[in-house]
Amino acid sequence: MASKYDHPEYREAVFHLICELDIPDRVFMPIRKLVGCSLGRIFWNDWRKQDAKDAEWMPTPGDHEDPEWHRIDGWPERGDGHVSRKWSRRADLWMQWHSVDAWHVCDWIITAVSDEHPWLANVGPDGYPKKLMKCGTLERLVHEATKGLRQRDIRDIVLGPEAESFILDLGAGHILVQLLSRAALRKEGLRMRHCIGQGGYDELLVDPDAGFFSVRDENGKPRATLDIRDGYIRQLRGPANAEPLDAVKDLVAAAIDTFGWQDWRDRPRSTRDDEDYGEEALAVLRDLPPARRRPG
Repeated sequence: MASKYDHPEYREAVFHLICELDIPDRVFMPIRKLVGCSLGRIFWNDWRKQDAKDAEWMPTPGDHEDPEWHRIDGWPERGDGHVSRKWSRRADLWMQWHSVDAWHVCDWIITAVSDEHPWLANVGPDGYPKKLMKCGTLERLVHEATKGLRQRDIRDIVLGPEAESFILDLGAGHILVQLLSRAALRKEGLRMRHCIGQGGYDELLVDPDAGFFSVRDENGKPRATLDIRDGYIRQLRGPANAEPLDAVKDLVAAAIDTFGWQDWRDRPRSTRDDEDYGEEALAVLRDLPPARRRPG
Protein backbone atom coordinates (compact mmCIF):
# COMPACT_ATOMS: atom_id res chain seq x y z
CA MET A 1 0.00 0.00 0.00
CA ALA A 2 1.37 3.40 -0.92
CA SER A 3 2.28 5.72 1.94
CA LYS A 4 -0.01 8.69 2.42
CA TYR A 5 3.13 10.82 2.22
CA ASP A 6 4.08 9.59 -1.25
CA HIS A 7 3.73 11.99 -4.14
CA PRO A 8 3.98 10.92 -7.80
CA GLU A 9 6.47 13.68 -8.64
CA TYR A 10 8.74 13.44 -5.60
CA ARG A 11 11.30 11.01 -6.98
CA GLU A 12 11.39 12.85 -10.29
CA ALA A 13 12.12 16.08 -8.41
CA VAL A 14 14.93 14.65 -6.29
CA PHE A 15 16.43 12.84 -9.28
CA HIS A 16 16.88 16.12 -11.15
CA LEU A 17 18.31 17.83 -8.08
CA ILE A 18 20.91 15.09 -7.69
CA CYS A 19 21.84 15.34 -11.35
CA GLU A 20 22.40 19.10 -10.87
CA LEU A 21 24.65 18.43 -7.87
CA ASP A 22 27.02 16.83 -10.38
CA ILE A 23 28.81 14.53 -7.93
CA PRO A 24 30.74 11.56 -9.42
CA ASP A 25 28.86 8.27 -9.00
CA ARG A 26 31.67 6.71 -6.95
CA VAL A 27 31.41 9.54 -4.43
CA PHE A 28 27.65 9.90 -4.53
CA MET A 29 26.53 6.28 -4.14
CA PRO A 30 27.54 5.96 -0.44
CA ILE A 31 25.69 9.18 0.46
CA ARG A 32 22.64 9.03 -1.81
CA LYS A 33 20.24 8.16 1.01
CA LEU A 34 21.57 10.98 3.20
CA VAL A 35 21.35 13.53 0.39
CA GLY A 36 17.81 12.43 -0.35
CA CYS A 37 16.59 12.88 3.21
CA SER A 38 18.31 16.24 3.65
CA LEU A 39 18.79 18.34 0.53
CA GLY A 40 16.21 16.39 -1.46
CA ARG A 41 13.55 16.83 1.21
CA ILE A 42 14.22 20.56 1.61
CA PHE A 43 14.35 21.10 -2.16
CA TRP A 44 10.94 19.45 -2.46
CA ASN A 45 9.42 21.40 0.42
CA ASP A 46 10.74 24.70 -0.94
CA TRP A 47 8.98 24.11 -4.25
CA ARG A 48 5.76 22.94 -2.65
CA LYS A 49 5.66 26.23 -0.76
CA GLN A 50 6.21 28.07 -4.03
CA ASP A 51 3.44 26.06 -5.71
CA ALA A 52 1.05 27.25 -3.01
CA LYS A 53 1.80 30.82 -4.15
CA ASP A 54 2.22 30.42 -7.89
CA ALA A 55 2.97 27.14 -9.68
CA GLU A 56 3.66 28.74 -13.06
CA TRP A 57 5.96 31.72 -12.47
CA MET A 58 8.32 32.93 -9.74
CA PRO A 59 10.82 35.77 -9.35
CA THR A 60 14.49 35.40 -8.55
CA PRO A 61 14.67 35.25 -4.73
CA GLY A 62 16.02 38.27 -2.91
CA ASP A 63 15.25 41.92 -2.46
CA HIS A 64 15.10 43.16 -6.04
CA GLU A 65 13.13 46.14 -7.31
CA ASP A 66 12.72 44.58 -10.74
CA PRO A 67 13.40 40.82 -10.36
CA GLU A 68 13.75 38.38 -13.22
CA TRP A 69 10.76 36.06 -13.53
CA HIS A 70 11.07 32.37 -14.34
CA ARG A 71 8.59 29.91 -15.80
CA ILE A 72 8.48 26.83 -13.53
CA ASP A 73 5.56 24.69 -14.71
CA GLY A 74 7.43 22.68 -17.37
CA TRP A 75 5.51 24.11 -20.34
CA PRO A 76 2.62 21.57 -20.32
CA GLU A 77 1.42 22.96 -23.66
CA ARG A 78 4.43 21.22 -25.24
CA GLY A 79 2.91 17.83 -24.47
CA ASP A 80 4.39 14.73 -22.86
CA GLY A 81 7.39 15.13 -20.60
CA HIS A 82 6.31 18.34 -18.92
CA VAL A 83 6.82 16.85 -15.42
CA SER A 84 10.43 16.02 -16.23
CA ARG A 85 10.91 19.44 -17.84
CA LYS A 86 9.40 21.11 -14.79
CA TRP A 87 11.72 19.48 -12.29
CA SER A 88 14.76 19.79 -14.51
CA ARG A 89 14.11 23.53 -14.72
CA ARG A 90 13.41 23.85 -11.01
CA ALA A 91 16.56 21.94 -10.08
CA ASP A 92 18.60 24.15 -12.40
CA LEU A 93 17.17 27.33 -10.84
CA TRP A 94 17.50 26.08 -7.26
CA MET A 95 21.15 25.24 -7.82
CA GLN A 96 21.78 28.62 -9.44
CA TRP A 97 20.50 30.22 -6.26
CA HIS A 98 21.79 27.76 -3.65
CA SER A 99 24.70 25.81 -5.19
CA VAL A 100 27.34 26.98 -2.68
CA ASP A 101 25.17 25.96 0.28
CA ALA A 102 24.11 22.68 -1.33
CA TRP A 103 27.68 21.62 -2.13
CA HIS A 104 28.75 22.68 1.37
CA VAL A 105 26.18 20.29 2.84
CA CYS A 106 27.35 17.53 0.48
CA ASP A 107 30.95 18.13 1.58
CA TRP A 108 29.89 17.66 5.19
CA ILE A 109 27.97 14.46 4.45
CA ILE A 110 30.87 13.02 2.43
CA THR A 111 33.22 13.79 5.32
CA ALA A 112 30.84 12.32 7.89
CA VAL A 113 30.56 9.04 5.98
CA SER A 114 34.30 8.90 5.32
CA ASP A 115 35.16 9.53 8.99
CA GLU A 116 32.22 7.47 10.35
CA HIS A 117 30.78 10.26 12.47
CA PRO A 118 28.65 8.88 15.36
CA TRP A 119 25.55 10.93 14.48
CA LEU A 120 25.03 8.77 11.40
CA ALA A 121 23.97 5.88 13.67
CA ASN A 122 21.49 7.97 15.65
CA VAL A 123 18.46 7.36 13.46
CA GLY A 124 14.74 7.76 13.91
CA PRO A 125 11.98 5.21 13.24
CA ASP A 126 12.22 5.98 9.52
CA GLY A 127 15.89 4.95 9.45
CA TYR A 128 17.22 8.43 8.65
CA PRO A 129 19.69 10.30 10.91
CA LYS A 130 17.95 12.58 13.37
CA LYS A 131 20.57 15.29 12.85
CA LEU A 132 19.50 15.61 9.21
CA MET A 133 15.77 15.18 9.69
CA LYS A 134 15.57 17.91 12.35
CA CYS A 135 16.79 20.45 9.80
CA GLY A 136 13.74 22.00 8.19
CA THR A 137 15.56 24.59 6.09
CA LEU A 138 18.66 24.82 3.97
CA GLU A 139 20.02 27.44 6.35
CA ARG A 140 19.82 24.96 9.23
CA LEU A 141 21.58 22.28 7.22
CA VAL A 142 24.36 24.73 6.36
CA HIS A 143 24.72 25.60 10.05
CA GLU A 144 25.14 21.92 10.96
CA ALA A 145 27.54 21.38 8.07
CA THR A 146 29.76 24.27 9.13
CA LYS A 147 29.92 22.94 12.69
CA GLY A 148 30.68 19.43 11.48
CA LEU A 149 33.52 20.45 9.19
CA ARG A 150 35.14 22.56 11.93
CA GLN A 151 35.39 19.52 14.17
CA ARG A 152 37.95 17.72 12.01
CA ASP A 153 41.50 17.34 13.26
CA ILE A 154 44.08 19.67 11.71
CA ARG A 155 47.22 17.79 10.71
CA ASP A 156 50.49 19.00 9.32
CA ILE A 157 50.97 17.32 5.97
CA VAL A 158 54.38 17.54 4.33
CA LEU A 159 54.10 18.02 0.56
CA GLY A 160 56.57 16.82 -2.02
CA PRO A 161 58.03 19.14 -4.67
CA GLU A 162 55.47 18.06 -7.28
CA ALA A 163 52.39 18.29 -5.06
CA GLU A 164 51.65 21.90 -6.01
CA SER A 165 52.63 24.20 -8.83
CA PHE A 166 52.80 27.99 -9.12
CA ILE A 167 50.43 29.14 -11.86
CA LEU A 168 49.97 32.92 -11.80
CA ASP A 169 50.89 36.07 -9.92
CA LEU A 170 47.57 37.66 -8.95
CA GLY A 171 49.04 40.86 -7.59
CA ALA A 172 48.96 42.39 -4.09
CA GLY A 173 51.27 39.63 -2.89
CA HIS A 174 48.82 36.86 -3.84
CA ILE A 175 49.50 33.94 -6.17
CA LEU A 176 47.50 31.14 -7.74
CA VAL A 177 48.71 27.59 -7.07
CA GLN A 178 47.46 24.40 -8.72
CA LEU A 179 46.88 21.40 -6.44
CA LEU A 180 48.31 18.32 -8.14
CA SER A 181 48.32 15.52 -5.56
CA ARG A 182 46.07 13.86 -3.02
CA ALA A 183 48.28 15.21 -0.25
CA ALA A 184 47.85 18.74 -1.62
CA LEU A 185 44.07 18.34 -1.70
CA ARG A 186 44.10 16.93 1.82
CA LYS A 187 46.15 19.81 3.20
CA GLU A 188 44.05 22.42 1.40
CA GLY A 189 40.88 20.89 2.81
CA LEU A 190 42.21 20.87 6.36
CA ARG A 191 43.53 24.42 6.18
CA MET A 192 40.35 25.75 4.56
CA ARG A 193 37.95 23.53 6.56
CA HIS A 194 36.13 22.13 3.55
CA CYS A 195 35.89 18.74 1.88
CA ILE A 196 38.30 18.90 -1.06
CA GLY A 197 40.73 16.61 0.76
CA GLN A 198 38.30 13.88 1.79
CA GLY A 199 38.75 11.73 -1.32
CA GLY A 200 35.79 12.82 -3.38
CA TYR A 201 37.96 14.78 -5.79
CA ASP A 202 40.99 12.47 -5.95
CA GLU A 203 39.94 10.68 -9.12
CA LEU A 204 39.72 14.00 -10.95
CA LEU A 205 43.42 14.74 -10.46
CA VAL A 206 44.18 12.73 -13.61
CA ASP A 207 41.34 14.30 -15.60
CA PRO A 208 42.83 16.84 -18.05
CA ASP A 209 39.53 18.75 -18.06
CA ALA A 210 39.49 19.25 -14.28
CA GLY A 211 41.72 21.40 -12.12
CA PHE A 212 41.94 22.51 -8.51
CA PHE A 213 43.58 25.79 -7.53
CA SER A 214 44.35 27.72 -4.35
CA VAL A 215 44.67 31.48 -3.91
CA ARG A 216 47.54 32.13 -1.47
CA ASP A 217 48.35 35.39 0.29
CA GLU A 218 51.81 36.86 0.92
CA ASN A 219 52.27 34.49 3.89
CA GLY A 220 51.30 31.40 1.92
CA LYS A 221 47.90 31.13 3.63
CA PRO A 222 45.07 29.89 1.41
CA ARG A 223 42.29 32.42 0.90
CA ALA A 224 40.11 30.65 -1.67
CA THR A 225 39.89 27.32 -3.49
CA LEU A 226 38.73 26.92 -7.09
CA ASP A 227 37.26 23.86 -8.78
CA ILE A 228 37.47 24.16 -12.57
CA ARG A 229 35.74 21.72 -14.96
CA ASP A 230 36.03 21.99 -18.74
CA GLY A 231 36.98 25.65 -18.43
CA TYR A 232 34.04 26.51 -16.16
CA ILE A 233 34.27 27.62 -12.52
CA ARG A 234 32.23 25.01 -10.68
CA GLN A 235 33.16 26.24 -7.22
CA LEU A 236 34.98 29.21 -5.69
CA ARG A 237 35.10 28.80 -1.91
CA GLY A 238 36.57 30.70 0.99
CA PRO A 239 37.32 29.25 4.45
CA ALA A 240 34.63 26.86 5.70
CA ASN A 241 32.97 27.08 2.26
CA ALA A 242 32.07 30.71 2.87
CA GLU A 243 31.89 33.29 0.11
CA PRO A 244 35.41 34.61 -0.59
CA LEU A 245 36.12 38.22 0.28
CA ASP A 246 35.44 40.70 -2.52
CA ALA A 247 39.13 41.59 -2.58
CA VAL A 248 40.00 37.93 -3.19
CA LYS A 249 37.39 37.61 -5.93
CA ASP A 250 38.85 40.70 -7.58
CA LEU A 251 42.27 39.02 -7.62
CA VAL A 252 40.77 35.82 -9.06
CA ALA A 253 39.41 37.92 -11.91
CA ALA A 254 42.99 38.12 -13.23
CA ALA A 255 43.09 34.33 -13.56
CA ILE A 256 39.66 34.29 -15.17
CA ASP A 257 40.87 36.73 -17.81
CA THR A 258 44.15 34.87 -18.31
CA PHE A 259 42.67 31.38 -18.73
CA GLY A 260 39.26 32.30 -20.15
CA TRP A 261 37.31 30.54 -17.40
CA GLN A 262 33.54 30.98 -17.45
CA ASP A 263 30.68 30.74 -14.99
CA TRP A 264 29.42 27.18 -14.40
CA ARG A 265 25.84 28.32 -15.00
CA ASP A 266 26.77 29.34 -18.54
CA ARG A 267 27.98 25.90 -19.62
CA PRO A 268 26.20 24.22 -22.58
CA ARG A 269 23.26 22.13 -21.45
CA SER A 270 21.76 19.03 -23.00
CA THR A 271 18.45 19.40 -24.79
CA ARG A 272 17.46 15.94 -23.55
CA ASP A 273 16.76 15.36 -19.88
CA ASP A 274 18.53 11.99 -19.78
CA GLU A 275 21.35 12.52 -22.25
CA ASP A 276 24.09 13.31 -19.74
CA TYR A 277 23.42 10.55 -17.23
CA GLY A 278 24.33 6.88 -17.30
CA GLU A 279 22.40 3.99 -15.84
CA GLU A 280 24.26 4.46 -12.56
CA ALA A 281 22.36 7.69 -12.00
CA LEU A 282 19.10 5.76 -11.77
CA ALA A 283 20.30 4.39 -8.44
CA VAL A 284 19.55 7.75 -6.86
CA LEU A 285 15.89 6.81 -6.92
CA ARG A 286 16.49 4.05 -4.37
CA ASP A 287 16.06 4.59 -0.64
CA LEU A 288 14.80 8.16 -0.92
CA PRO A 289 12.64 9.25 2.02
CA PRO A 290 8.96 9.97 1.59
CA ALA A 291 7.81 13.56 1.33
CA ARG A 292 4.77 15.00 3.02
CA ARG A 293 1.98 15.99 0.70
CA ARG A 294 0.96 19.63 1.04
CA PRO A 295 -2.48 19.79 2.71
CA GLY A 296 -5.24 20.45 0.29
